[in-house]
Amino acid sequence: MEMWEAMERENHVEERGLVPLSGGDVQVQDERGGAKADGSVRRDQSCRYASSDGIPSDLLVKVGGVNFHLHKHPMVSRSASLGRLVDEASALPHGPDAATVVEVELPDLPGGHGAFELAAKFCYGVVVDITAANVAALRCAAEYLEMTEELEEGNLAARAEAFLSYVVASSWRDSVAVLRTCEGLSPWAEDLELVRRCSETVAAKACINPRAVRWAYAGRSSPAKTATTRAGTSSDTGQHQPVLPPADWWVDDICVLRIDHFMRVITAVQAKGMRGDLIGAAITRYSSKWLSAGLMLELCRILCTSWLRLDMELY
Repeated sequence: MEMWEAMERENHVEERGLVPLSGGDVQVQDERGGAKADGSVRRDQSCRYASSDGIPSDLLVKVGGVNFHLHKHPMVSRSASLGRLVDEASALPHGPDAATVVEVELPDLPGGHGAFELAAKFCYGVVVDITAANVAALRCAAEYLEMTEELEEGNLAARAEAFLSYVVASSWRDSVAVLRTCEGLSPWAEDLELVRRCSETVAAKACINPRAVRWAYAGRSSPAKTATTRAGTSSDTGQHQPVLPPADWWVDDICVLRIDHFMRVITAVQAKGMRGDLIGAAITRYSSKWLSAGLMLELCRILCTSWLRLDMELY
């Protein structure tokens, strides 16, 4: 999702001295509640420009081959990491004709330039739509940029954590989706325990009684899907009995995961007491979908080692 193109007309902008601009005819509300029209934002394949009330950019941030032309104040007010980098760059000796723009580079920011666009949008006071597709990258980027409560209440790290705790943790599909997005965020996703938390959430839901499953899963278009009951069902109600999910309803969803994350889920469901035949079916289905014979043997070896270690910890 592109930072400047993703804003919707109803997004409210919090005044922070500088008003961010979007890539369309977006209008934002000023402090008096009136409509304030944004200007234009120039962009090309490798650059993003944000201007505000005619104030020229004084900060150039390079992330993943994309140059962000921004302003120091909104960025350093919410990012301690950028604040230090700006101070260090400003302290370097400059010639008399040196440009006033401070240049910093973030070569290893988790989530790359896409995550930084959203983080920059947040710094400018624009409402960021946090979703299961971007929350892991935002949480990791916020940690990298040190966008914490020490700088400002309700900073990006806390917002992402709240979404993970209250939205993702309660949703089967979101937990699987976040776990999948963690694949490109190592080691940050591991260090922040995003992989562990999502694996345990997925395992906990996979181990519930199938009769209690009320959410959509692979092969089922809707949690409310029903089937016609057999002949002899009471006709005075006219109601149909809901389809009972099969015991292995969860398997296809976790088969989309990378092998190490799949193994984490399998280990977690085994620790929670999942039936051995269902675990075996999950491994067989995953192996037939993704793995060669050699990798299948390696997967079995690693899983056996993990389970042996788990048994030793339990007893």
